[in-house]
Amino acid sequence: MGERDERIALTFWGVRGSTPCANSENMEYGGNTTCIQLRIPKSDEVVVLDSGTGIRNLGNKLVKHSGNISGRIFITHPHWDHIQGFPFFKPIYDSDNDFTIHMPKQGDMGCKEILSGHLTKTFFPVTLEMIDANLEYITQLSAPEEYDGYTVEFMKAKHTVDTAAYKIHVDGSTIVFCPDNELKEGTSFFNEFKLFCQDADVLIHDGQYNRQMYKNRHGWGHSAWEIVADFARKAGVRNLFITHHDPDSTDYELATLDKKLHSQFGRDFESIQLAKEGAKILI
Repeated sequence: MGERDERIALTFWGVRGSTPCANSENMEYGGNTTCIQLRIPKSDEVVVLDSGTGIRNLGNKLVKHSGNISGRIFITHPHWDHIQGFPFFKPIYDSDNDFTIHMPKQGDMGCKEILSGHLTKTFFPVTLEMIDANLEYITQLSAPEEYDGYTVEFMKAKHTVDTAAYKIHVDGSTIVFCPDNELKEGTSFFNEFKLFCQDADVLIHDGQYNRQMYKNRHGWGHSAWEIVADFARKAGVRNLFITHHDPDSTDYELATLDKKLHSQFGRDFESIQLAKEGAKILI
């Protein structure tokens, strides 16, 4: 067997925002909602960011390999498109597996209470009590927490509910994951978030709209890609992946946008692109 690649790896299992879309014109960039797998060097722990519908395919891949599975799922917030894949994640139905679920609180509700509210028989046939894996629920705090070879902290994003913008530190590299965030130039939040993202190796950020669309969507909790790209350039981000694609954005439209990103901002980054389902990035 060959040696294990000890670089950090990011795999995009879902990059769509708001709702999954299984249309033929969405298949190149992907129709599943947000989910990313993060491979940590020298760790066997499965690390997942958000549990949109993309987590189903991740789970199907994981169960094909023998052995117990343990890991952590960091959920940014409990909107449907970020948790709707959770009950379809096959590893949680095996009693030999262990997972810790992390999520910021919503008002007075912690992580377990939030998920319990979604997984009731009123909305879905499976409840938390019917899941076989050993699950632990963590109401995530914003202060840095150390895990198996990496550290996680978060800043509250600008969204319609309490939402985490996670920052992961691994072997001197920094990855910021913020799929739902409304960046508005000239605000105090814009400047605070710039400090949070300063010199990040990777920024994965919401860019659901363009400037024209954003004019009618102020306060919806999402960003225009032009603002995101300019923000990331000013923050010294090395690699920018724009995600949370609008469900009505076709592959043709997204490919056209990808070209614009490269032509307008390519010289400002090591790489800049739209996140694409199935893509694997090595850091």
